[in-house]
Amino acid sequence: MSESNITKLALASSLKELMSKRDFSKISVRNIVENCGVTRQAFYYHFQDKYDLMNWIYYTETARFVTRYGSVENWTNGIRDLCLYMQKNKTFYINALNTVGQNSFQEYLFHYIRDLLVSVIEKIKNTECLEKKWDFFAEFTATAFVGLIRRWANSGMQEDPAEFIAEIRKIFDGSILRELEDNEKQNEKSRKGEAPEKERS
Repeated sequence: MSESNITKLALASSLKELMSKRDFSKISVRNIVENCGVTRQAFYYHFQDKYDLMNWIYYTETARFVTRYGSVENWTNGIRDLCLYMQKNKTFYINALNTVGQNSFQEYLFHYIRDLLVSVIEKIKNTECLEKKWDFFAEFTATAFVGLIRRWANSGMQEDPAEFIAEIRKIFDGSILRELEDNEKQNEKSRKGEAPEKERS
């Protein structure tokens, strides 16, 4: 392992240890470096501030969950495994979820889940997801996921995350399949030269 990575990991471990004892808002760069014996100069060589360090931690730790799953059949498995990992490291991730601002963990989760849903929709449709309604649908579902994950975290992460993830998947699968079926019916009518139902009523 390179010296650079050793330093980053030392700073990350220091921050996670401190976050097990106090809120992130009450931790300073000075606390982090003094806790692990790294100089402030070394800290600022690698990170802009403590937020940048926290972002590096969750990007590094969650990357494997983000990239492992993406098929129509298993897209929720990555979210499930990510939540299980968060559960094992709950002190840090509860703190991370309650830290707001640009590039926050909430924002990261939202973009990850939204992009995953867009990818799934494109695979189901077998085309690019360009329509505004599909973008809205992906954003709405991603927002619901993040909200439930936050509620789960703030209740101590006691519940099995697989349960609420499975419920959202049922809603997502059912809604998108109905929408796709309706679109296909309308397209079939257009091909036959029939007027859409709204125009005939």
